Amino acid sequence: MRIAAPSLLTSFVSALVALTTTVSAAEPQFRPEKFFDGHTRSTGIFRNTVGKPEQRFTTDCRGRTRGRTLHLDQRFRYEDGRTQERRWQIRKVDATHYIGRANDVVGEARGKVTGSSFRLVYTVALKPGNPLSNVRLDQTMTLRRDGTVENHATIRKLGIPLSRVTEQFRRVD
Repeated sequence: MRIAAPSLLTSFVSALVALTTTVSAAEPQFRPEKFFDGHTRSTGIFRNTVGKPEQRFTTDCRGRTRGRTLHLDQRFRYEDGRTQERRWQIRKVDATHYIGRANDVVGEARGKVTGSSFRLVYTVALKPGNPLSNVRLDQTMTLRRDGTVENHATIRKLGIPLSRVTEQFRRVD
């Protein structure tokens, strides 16, 4: 009986490893430079910290990948009629890390892919030239099995959460 216990334990561990490998292999791998290459659109909503809706928006995005860099033009349209443009250059540094810049981003955005998720952290100048208006965004985009991307972001000022964003991206072409 003593010989059977280690053998049983080894079999159990092997089965767990096989199951883990199967689950992770089935998970879609998110590559932002591929998903955003072409035409994408999104719908989203800003919510305050207690979950009350504050502002709905849509985006129309056009991306093109050249070498290791994704050039992404985002056009935001808010329900109150305001519009905004953000022009990204997001460079793939290695298999999982990215560095980005945009017209309203202060310094560099830092990104990392882990499986089906892409986390991007950056500072936005709400009023360029006024550092007191800067806010920090921490967003995680997740590629879903249906090919859409779900984005969850938290907007902070001085480390305090101000707003949360939920957004759904889909490819148009």
